[in-house]
Amino acid sequence: MKIENMNGLHAVVTGDIIGSSRLSRSKREKLFKVMTAGSKEVCQVFHQDVPLEIDIFRGDSWQLLVTRPRTALDAALFFRAFIKAGMAPERVDTRLAIATGTIELAPEERVSQGDGEAYKLSGRALEMLRGHENMTFDFPPEIESDLTRAVQAVVTLSDVIVTRWTPRQAEAVKGMMKGLNQGKIAAGWPQGAVSQQAVAQHLARAGWHGLRQGLNFVRNTLEKLA
Repeated sequence: MKIENMNGLHAVVTGDIIGSSRLSRSKREKLFKVMTAGSKEVCQVFHQDVPLEIDIFRGDSWQLLVTRPRTALDAALFFRAFIKAGMAPERVDTRLAIATGTIELAPEERVSQGDGEAYKLSGRALEMLRGHENMTFDFPPEIESDLTRAVQAVVTLSDVIVTRWTPRQAEAVKGMMKGLNQGKIAAGWPQGAVSQQAVAQHLARAGWHGLRQGLNFVRNTLEKLA
């Protein structure tokens, strides 16, 4: 699919799987299947802003293009939750760096074939992650402000919450981000139907109420910066 409108800011998310080299061959094969399925689902859930499937390369690296930066954190967190939930019972997570900026070369088939400011900032931000950091959000210097620093603070706090998710908590949050209610999440639970109360407990332990407010703040703030 060709990106028709290259004007304004876009967002690029670049990520890699944490500790993928320690996974057995069968688990790496499962990981690829999970990432591929997650890529398709991100396109479905965020179809208005994600024109291409997530590009998966080198086995454990990936890249996502979002045409409206306001939904970049939502899409990135959804994919992160998909990986965490899909790799159960293993505790598998991904690092990721989101960046907004201009796009000079729009990809037609694979996200990684694009180029521009957003690409460079995202790749650089991923390389700069250190230690316990698994998620960051970067902006072009010319638009940095108190608002962008507030977004970065929310993303940092969100990362602390998300890093601690269990696969079951990620599964519950993934359902909420798809727009499902707790009853539908419970009925469609991968290992067999569970109670709505169990889903509510997973969401509470995942910090979903606070995280949802953080996502709303980031979405509304980025809308003002567009």
